[in-house]
Amino acid sequence: MRHALKGTTHVIRLEAGERIVGSLLSFCEREGIRSGYFHGLGAVSRAELGHFEPAAGDYTWLELEGPWEIVSLYGNVAVLDGQPFVHAHAVLSDRSFAVRGGHLREAVVSATCEIALIRPGGEIGRKKDAGSGLFLLDLDKNGE
Repeated sequence: MRHALKGTTHVIRLEAGERIVGSLLSFCEREGIRSGYFHGLGAVSRAELGHFEPAAGDYTWLELEGPWEIVSLYGNVAVLDGQPFVHAHAVLSDRSFAVRGGHLREAVVSATCEIALIRPGGEIGRKKDAGSGLFLLDLDKNGE
């Protein structure tokens, strides 16, 4: 991973073989980033996407292999149990230009992944929602 700080934006470049979510999480821990949002693009060789089923209260997971273009990578960083937590979604395109998208559990970079991570300041947490079982943004405690 390489990165440069431009104002409140971290410009990050992941290299082939690096994991996107894991690398972002490690970066946030190392840099003390407790809230932010990001977007990116690039290419991956492997990815795991999820779709949340509210009635079941669980995700259905799909593993993808082969070359995939990242059409869109978007997400946020918040604090869960005192640690940074990365929540990411992705849309990926295959050789036929068909797309798959959903919650990104993890993906492995095949060529590069270029990410802009913006730090708005303060801290946003997550708390478990009793209805869905998901850890939602806790906007009542914004840490400012």
